[in-house]
Amino acid sequence: MRRWPILLLVLAPLATCSPAGDVLENQAALYESVVWPEPPQQARIRLVATFGEPEEIGIRPSVFGRLWGWIAGAEPRHMVRPYAIAVKGERLAVADPGARAVHLYDLAGRDYERIEWADKQSLRSPVGVAFAGEALYVADSALGNIFVFDAQGKLTRTIGGLDRPTGLAWDDEAGRLYVTDTLSHSVVVLDSEGKRLFEFGGRGAGDGEFNYPSHLALAGGRLYVNDTMNFRLQVFDRDGNFVSSFGRHGDGSGDFAQPKGVGLDSEGHIYVADALFNRVQIFDGQGRLLLAFGGDGAAPGEFWLPGGLHIAQDRIYVADSYNRRVQIFQFLGGA
Repeated sequence: MRRWPILLLVLAPLATCSPAGDVLENQAALYESVVWPEPPQQARIRLVATFGEPEEIGIRPSVFGRLWGWIAGAEPRHMVRPYAIAVKGERLAVADPGARAVHLYDLAGRDYERIEWADKQSLRSPVGVAFAGEALYVADSALGNIFVFDAQGKLTRTIGGLDRPTGLAWDDEAGRLYVTDTLSHSVVVLDSEGKRLFEFGGRGAGDGEFNYPSHLALAGGRLYVNDTMNFRLQVFDRDGNFVSSFGRHGDGSGDFAQPKGVGLDSEGHIYVADALFNRVQIFDGQGRLLLAFGGDGAAPGEFWLPGGLHIAQDRIYVADSYNRRVQIFQFLGGA
C-alpha cells in the first residue's frame, strides 16, 4: 500500500515535457551556425534538428506507458536504419527496414507509435511511405506488398501484384498512388482503392526507360523518378509521358554515385540525396548544380549513407541511414 505514493512521486516529473515544436525551435537555435554555403556567403540551407528517438523531439511515453515499460520491459523506440520519410502536417512517418518497422510521430499530439505488423504478418523490409489523407501507405520490398493503415495504425488494405515496390508518391489532386517497382524497372500507378490504372517504363537507358528505379517525388504536376542505375533523374507528367532527364555517373560535383531520395522546394529546386557522396545536391529545373550540403561523418549536418528525403513547407527531412537518425533542414530561399 505504501509503494504507490512513492512510485507516483517518482513518475510525476516524467509526465511533463516540452511541446515537440518548442524542442525543434530550441534545436534550431542551437544549430543556427550550421548553414550552407558558409559565411560570408548568404546562407541558403540551415540545419534545424536531428533525432533518432522520439524523446529527442519532445515526445515521451505517458506516465502509465513508462510504468508499463518498467514492469514489462520497454519496447525499442530508436531508429535502426531509417530509409524513407513522409510528412503530412504534424505527422511524420519513417520507414526503417533495419528495425522492420515504421516509426510514426505526431508532433502536435506528442505521440509516438511503431508499426511492426500488417494484421498477422510482420513487416520485413518497409522502404517506402506516403500519406494519403489520414491513411498511410507502406511499401515492403521483401514481401512485394503495399499495406494501407488508418490513422490508428490498423491495416485496412493490402495491395499485391508487385515485384519489389520501393518508392511511393501520393497525388492528392488525381487520387493516385505512384509506385516504383524496382525489379520490373517500371512505375505503377494505382487508384485510391489499389486498382492498377497503368504503368510505364521498362528496362533500358532510353528516354522513359529505367534501370532499377527507386525513390520518386511528385511536385507541380511533374513526377521525378530516381533512375538509380542509369545514374540520372527522369521527369514525367502525371500520365507517365517523358518530359526531361539529367544526370550522369561520376565522382564530381553534380554527378551521381548512388542517388536515392528526391524532393523539390517551393522555388522548384530539385534535391537529390547521394549515399556515396554523403551529401544532398540541389539542382535547378534544367539539371544545373546550384549547391550541395552535408559531408562525411556523424556530427550535426553530416551524413553516413543518406537515403530518402521529403520536403514539406521548405523543410527538408533526410533519412541519415547509418547514423540512425533523421536530420531536418530549412531552405532559406534564393538558392
